[in-house]
Amino acid sequence: MFNTRQVLRAAGFAVFVCLFIAAQGRFAQAQNFTLTPSAFSPSAGVDPGGQATATIALNTTTGFTGSVSFTCTVTSTQATTDLPTCLAPSPNPAIPNAIVSLTVTTIGQTLAGQYTVTVTGTSGSEVETATLFLNVVNVPQDYTLTITTPISPGTVTAGNGAQATLSVTPIASYTGTVTLSCFSISPVVTAAPICAFNPPSVKVTNGAAPTSVLTISTYGPTGTVTKLQTPRMLYGFALALPALALIGAGAGRGGRKKWLGLFLLMIVVGSIVLLPSCGQNNVMLNNPNSLITPKNTYVFTLTGVDANGEGPSNAASTSAQASITLTVN
Repeated sequence: MFNTRQVLRAAGFAVFVCLFIAAQGRFAQAQNFTLTPSAFSPSAGVDPGGQATATIALNTTTGFTGSVSFTCTVTSTQATTDLPTCLAPSPNPAIPNAIVSLTVTTIGQTLAGQYTVTVTGTSGSEVETATLFLNVVNVPQDYTLTITTPISPGTVTAGNGAQATLSVTPIASYTGTVTLSCFSISPVVTAAPICAFNPPSVKVTNGAAPTSVLTISTYGPTGTVTKLQTPRMLYGFALALPALALIGAGAGRGGRKKWLGLFLLMIVVGSIVLLPSCGQNNVMLNNPNSLITPKNTYVFTLTGVDANGEGPSNAASTSAQASITLTVN
């Protein structure tokens, strides 16, 4: 025999379960849009005074086409002042399906730590949220060296050279003047190739990454490039023009020999002016002993230093160092 009270309790419980399931079904059906956040970039965190960006994917599975408005708040369990600040999400409002951009900024006094960023989307009575986490870290202000244009050509004969482009990239809000140089060359040999930067120093400001052209020169029989300076050549020939005119004038008066001698003198003077002009732009290494760079593959490790003696942050890791390889054959 069933106890009447037990039957009533069982029936009441069953009704409660049905009502709960029905309410959950109605709630699920009422969700017209969803918010899906990405991770912040940079993922490692930002330095106090920096900013991070993320996106919020606004989607719907019900065909909802209403307008969704956004707000953003930042909270912390460890700080109450100088919190990061959310800039207005964009676009705001937005209609599914859309990607909403989010930017969070910090100031120099923002404490290092993790901050909770809550983005709220509202459309009528429906409210949805997305939660992101921002790491603020004390990033050392420094710079890295990067080869932005590979060395060309990669293989040269002794006496020729090659060039590459080096970029000085700031970390965080680094600023300063960096003087560049070749830290080492391997193997070490007599008449090894020589490094030169143009410009030798670059100024890093406003987050820009200035560049410098690295030229590697070698010793050899073809290490001299001669360029004639056209203006000086013309000056030398110009000195001979009056002599030609004088010859023409003197030919009618029987003084041909005298004027010919004067013409030869002018040619000599013109040659004196001309010859220095031929060698004026010689590009060559100081090679008094006729050295020749040995055939080999040379590896150059590049470095820099600023006014405070700071070197590039990627110099500490062998695999991350900026380096150039040149083959001499």
